[in-house]
Amino acid sequence: MKRLMNKDEREIKQGKIRGDPRKIDEYRKRISDDAYLDHAISKIATDLSHYLTK
Repeated sequence: MKRLMNKDEREIKQGKIRGDPRKIDEYRKRISDDAYLDHAISKIATDLSHYLTK
Protein backbone atom coordinates (compact mmCIF):
# COMPACT_ATOMS: atom_id res chain seq x y z
CA MET A 1 0.00 0.00 0.00
CA LYS A 2 2.86 2.35 0.78
CA ARG A 3 4.10 1.98 -2.80
CA LEU A 4 0.76 3.31 -4.09
CA MET A 5 1.25 6.51 -2.12
CA ASN A 6 4.55 7.17 -3.92
CA LYS A 7 3.76 9.53 -6.80
CA ASP A 8 6.59 8.17 -8.95
CA GLU A 9 5.03 4.70 -8.88
CA ARG A 10 1.68 6.06 -10.17
CA GLU A 11 3.14 7.89 -13.15
CA ILE A 12 2.80 6.33 -16.58
CA LYS A 13 6.24 5.45 -17.79
CA GLN A 14 6.97 5.71 -21.48
CA GLY A 15 8.65 2.71 -22.97
CA LYS A 16 8.35 -0.08 -25.43
CA ILE A 17 5.27 -2.25 -24.99
CA ARG A 18 6.22 -5.85 -24.40
CA GLY A 19 3.91 -8.73 -25.05
CA ASP A 20 2.07 -10.55 -27.74
CA PRO A 21 1.37 -8.12 -30.62
CA ARG A 22 -1.91 -9.92 -31.40
CA LYS A 23 -3.19 -9.41 -27.86
CA ILE A 24 -2.12 -5.76 -27.90
CA ASP A 25 -4.02 -5.20 -31.17
CA GLU A 26 -7.06 -6.99 -29.71
CA TYR A 27 -7.05 -4.72 -26.64
CA ARG A 28 -6.70 -1.62 -28.84
CA LYS A 29 -9.76 -2.69 -30.82
CA ARG A 30 -11.73 -3.32 -27.60
CA ILE A 31 -10.80 0.07 -26.15
CA SER A 32 -12.00 1.83 -29.29
CA ASP A 33 -15.49 0.33 -28.71
CA ASP A 34 -17.51 2.76 -26.54
CA ALA A 35 -19.73 0.01 -25.09
CA TYR A 36 -16.71 -2.01 -23.96
CA LEU A 37 -15.08 1.09 -22.51
CA ASP A 38 -18.25 1.95 -20.54
CA HIS A 39 -18.40 -1.63 -19.24
CA ALA A 40 -14.72 -1.58 -18.23
CA ILE A 41 -15.04 1.77 -16.43
CA SER A 42 -18.14 0.54 -14.60
CA LYS A 43 -16.35 -2.64 -13.50
CA ILE A 44 -13.32 -0.69 -12.29
CA ALA A 45 -15.58 1.70 -10.36
CA THR A 46 -17.43 -1.22 -8.75
CA ASP A 47 -14.20 -2.94 -7.76
CA LEU A 48 -12.75 0.30 -6.41
CA SER A 49 -15.89 1.06 -4.40
CA HIS A 50 -15.82 -2.44 -2.94
CA TYR A 51 -12.14 -2.08 -2.04
CA LEU A 52 -12.64 1.35 -0.44
CA THR A 53 -15.57 0.21 1.70
CA LYS A 54 -13.65 -2.72 3.21
